[in-house]
Amino acid sequence: MEKIVVRYADENGCTREETFETESREQLQIALKDRGFYILTEKALNDGIAAKIKEGLYYDKGVTVKELNEFTKMLRTLIKSGMPVNDAIAVLIDGAPETPLNTALKVVHADIKSGVSLSRALARHTNIFPNIYIKTIVAGERSGALEAILKRLVEYFNNSIAIRRKVSGALIYPAILFVVATLATSYMIVAVVPQFQDLFDGLGTPLPLPTKVLLAISGFMADWFLLLLCVFVLLLSGTIAYFRSTEGKEKLDKFKLNIPVLKKLERYFAYSQFARTMATMLSGGIPLYDSLSVVLDSLENRVIASQLSVIPLELQRGKGFAKALKVIPDVPPLMTRIAIVGEESGNLDEMLDNLADHFDEEISELTDTITSLIEPVLFVGMAIVVGAVIISLLYPVLTAASQIN
Repeated sequence: MEKIVVRYADENGCTREETFETESREQLQIALKDRGFYILTEKALNDGIAAKIKEGLYYDKGVTVKELNEFTKMLRTLIKSGMPVNDAIAVLIDGAPETPLNTALKVVHADIKSGVSLSRALARHTNIFPNIYIKTIVAGERSGALEAILKRLVEYFNNSIAIRRKVSGALIYPAILFVVATLATSYMIVAVVPQFQDLFDGLGTPLPLPTKVLLAISGFMADWFLLLLCVFVLLLSGTIAYFRSTEGKEKLDKFKLNIPVLKKLERYFAYSQFARTMATMLSGGIPLYDSLSVVLDSLENRVIASQLSVIPLELQRGKGFAKALKVIPDVPPLMTRIAIVGEESGNLDEMLDNLADHFDEEISELTDTITSLIEPVLFVGMAIVVGAVIISLLYPVLTAASQIN
């Protein structure tokens, strides 16, 4: 018997994920299709340590925000020109490469051709199209303003891509510096330090403790280099697999919120995500309470999402959105004040959009600060390590020379 994890959807687009035991995948596929379900994804369930390590080395091949944004742009352009939705999708998939997005769009095209609405057809591919995308399309179909909704989605994706690029760009350079420094130091210890062993033996003088420690580390790394490399790869893949799990991701999110500078960046990013996504949903005509489940699910930091999850409960008790925000201890006062103004003026979506812009500006300034702090710290750290290695190697030579003099 084989355990298979299957994500499937019914005709209404509601999705489920269950684990089945079956002797044949084909039999399972037929059984689900006979019950009127559409299989979205399926994978074998592996419980062993080796499987978890292998899982850590590979990432889910879904669709990127950039790909989804490009598709939305082109779809909006074709619809704006007067082309029906199904014909527009047919144009986009004609001759397109076999990517997960295009594969899903071919099924969407066939479903629409058979009479299914665009939103329902997209809802059968939740591994490709996020909830905010599907819910916003539903609002566009109901209001008859699909082209305007697609424009709003494009703006949302453009802002998301820009801020992600800013954050990742600020961290890439320090990461490269750290990797280069680590490789350079490792090369010195493994390849350069052993060449001094014969010199030290010829001096005939007792070696200081730092030199002895350096030679011991160098000899150990040289003798067991392949083993150390294998252990490093296993630890790295195991760590990645753990932090991709629900428990590991939550612990990583908590850890990031305890680091002084990174804590601020993480919160600004989450609040920007929250405000931008909420503004997009509200501008699409989706009610506030219905939007919250999608917005909270879209937040990357699950700890902050859990803190914000009290908002729907407060709304059920009759409180307004701004008063619900006041209950959450770490929410910035500015966020609450803007929510009050938005509710009173009836322009909550516009005010939340402006709030997201404010947080994006704060993120830009903070990433510049982090970059300016990390670079000198890395340079100083690298100088200290390299300097310690050089001093440990030259000190016995200089001591022996002074004794000779």
